[in-house]
Amino acid sequence: MDTILSHTSALQYLRTPPVVHELYGGYPDVSTREGKLAVRSAEHPFGAVNLPLHLLVFDKCSVHQLRTCIFHTWTGELPAGAIVETDRNLAVTGPLFTLLCLAPSLSTAHMTMLLYEMAGGFAVYDPPRQIIDTLQRLVDEGRLPAIGGWRPALDTSGRLTTLWRRPPLVERAEISRFIDEMACAPGIKCMRDALRDVHGVASSPFEVDSSMLLGMPTRRGGWGLGPFEHNYPIRLTRKARLIAGQGMCYADLYLEGSEFAPPLVIECQGNRYHTGSARSAADDNRALALASMGIEVIRLRFEQLNSPERLREVAGHIARIRGIELSCKSTGLLKKELELRTQVLVDWWTIGQYRKRAPRRR
Repeated sequence: MDTILSHTSALQYLRTPPVVHELYGGYPDVSTREGKLAVRSAEHPFGAVNLPLHLLVFDKCSVHQLRTCIFHTWTGELPAGAIVETDRNLAVTGPLFTLLCLAPSLSTAHMTMLLYEMAGGFAVYDPPRQIIDTLQRLVDEGRLPAIGGWRPALDTSGRLTTLWRRPPLVERAEISRFIDEMACAPGIKCMRDALRDVHGVASSPFEVDSSMLLGMPTRRGGWGLGPFEHNYPIRLTRKARLIAGQGMCYADLYLEGSEFAPPLVIECQGNRYHTGSARSAADDNRALALASMGIEVIRLRFEQLNSPERLREVAGHIARIRGIELSCKSTGLLKKELELRTQVLVDWWTIGQYRKRAPRRR
């Protein structure tokens, strides 16, 4: 039996930086007796891929009773790119097929967040302590290689965070084609509904959280101020270049201007990733440069996002800049807002933890 990681195991594998795979070398081959023993005896045999392993099989005869494995049977036709071979004694389901496998156990909001991550320039990676210590030592010694474009986001003390920068794993057009190809597959409706709230290439979870809470329609729990463009390129004028010391900048979240409102940039200043004197100085220069071009700049921090009252004031401020008036939310819309906040403001690493759907009551 070939070992094919799927569901949560595949998601965690796809979130693992290539340097970690290189540090581990080959992983145990669970199709062999020796591999099964290695999985049972090692503390973290697959790095941040937690036990039990989720494995994909194609017939029920391949399903076994193992404490370390959960088997998922797929009997339908496989889409292109569904299985990705590795040189580490295993294969893994591709990004979109992984999300399709997880779809029946995901909310639409969590699917939106994972689509943003797969199509974005970031990954969330929360490994065991022993891996963190090894990676931190490489960072401190200046020996951490940027394999495949993966680079860790460090805090102001030079310590690792759970955020890594990397090239997007898929493009939005690929997601649309995949949804069309798998139109009748279980869970595809969740992906289709989630994709309507994915706009642009995000660079961090905080950007996604902000975009969803402020930008999604009120009927789905947001403030209806979007959709925002993520990492929108803005070419600076000569005057703005002199102020910023650069010729181009990228807006975390961007709204195009209109006849009645100026263009709007929201800078998502998360506590861990957008602090420090050097970064603050660059932010100040860029904000002044954009203001010189008639672009309104708002700096959003996590404390404002995390407080419903403070976020309401932020939303009202944005609405005034845009020349619109926010209506008071009904009881039903307030409930939708609470539901969305509960879904969005979570530890990103926990999103995608497979949970078997409970049987329906008759």
